[in-house]
Amino acid sequence: MACQPAPIQECTVLNDEIREKIVKQLEYYFGDLNLSRDKFLREKIESGFGWVDIDVLLTFKKLRSLTENKEDIADAILNSASPLLEVHKDGTLVRRCRNHPLPANSKEVWKKTDERTVFVKGFPLTISIDELLEFFGQFGQCIDVYMRRRKKKFIGSVFATFTTKDEADAFLARDSVKFEELKLMRAPKQTHHAIRLLEDAKFEALAVCSKELKFVPGCLMRVTGIDKATKWKTLKEALTPYAEVAFVDYCRSEGEAVLRFVEKGSARAVLAKLEEQGEGLTIDGQSVTANALEGGEEVEYWKKLAAIKQKLRGRRGRSRSKSVQSGKKRKING
Repeated sequence: MACQPAPIQECTVLNDEIREKIVKQLEYYFGDLNLSRDKFLREKIESGFGWVDIDVLLTFKKLRSLTENKEDIADAILNSASPLLEVHKDGTLVRRCRNHPLPANSKEVWKKTDERTVFVKGFPLTISIDELLEFFGQFGQCIDVYMRRRKKKFIGSVFATFTTKDEADAFLARDSVKFEELKLMRAPKQTHHAIRLLEDAKFEALAVCSKELKFVPGCLMRVTGIDKATKWKTLKEALTPYAEVAFVDYCRSEGEAVLRFVEKGSARAVLAKLEEQGEGLTIDGQSVTANALEGGEEVEYWKKLAAIKQKLRGRRGRSRSKSVQSGKKRKING
């Protein structure tokens, strides 16, 4: 709850919509996600024993676009039910409520944040942050939208963070999502990072592989608990009714396989269909376990495929080289 202030003078008459926007913007500034990466504001909070002067907050462009009056800001918080924000009794300082300590800045925190963050691509380059927040608000409580830029220009893709992983998963599970008439490409943030890693120079091997090995996000499914008598063809036939299978990497001795589907996102879609039917996956009369390969697991698997492809290319290259040399020798001897 907000503290009771001293009487505030010269407060602009604000409508409820502007008040709400001011509070939302302040909750974003003082929220866990922003404070985990905003070094400047975090240092101000720590040096001021939790309090931040409203004049400092008014140096932030987004807040200043709503009001340039510090009394308006104090008034907006005091007239809100924000559980996060507090106003000092003199009406010039703001802080996080004491029952909301500063968030830890750790790998574990970021991992959990990434789990409820989605990558979305295909927005018009002229879209505003307010339009994006309103758009994602249709699908759950979206607490942050990060507009990706190159040379200070928006490139049409964003990272959107929801309050819960369930909200993020539900957004990704939708058959199709459009902004106006534009169809959007969606992926978990971890999958987007996997794509970037695979495009990176350290995974150069992938680039020299044949066109056949093309990275398709979200297309890998691991199946375990397979009867060792089960044939490769049976595995493919069991999953084909749900999605087109491009390849089956089957280790019969381990009773395990990784299926690669043709379309991106197929692994999650197949699992969703199985769950909807209320039946587990059964192959050759035996119940098996299936899960989508995502994040680090997905990256590692594609790295393995790339390495195998590269090795095979190397062997073929050496074979051709030997053939050429052998031919030259025969010609000389002839």
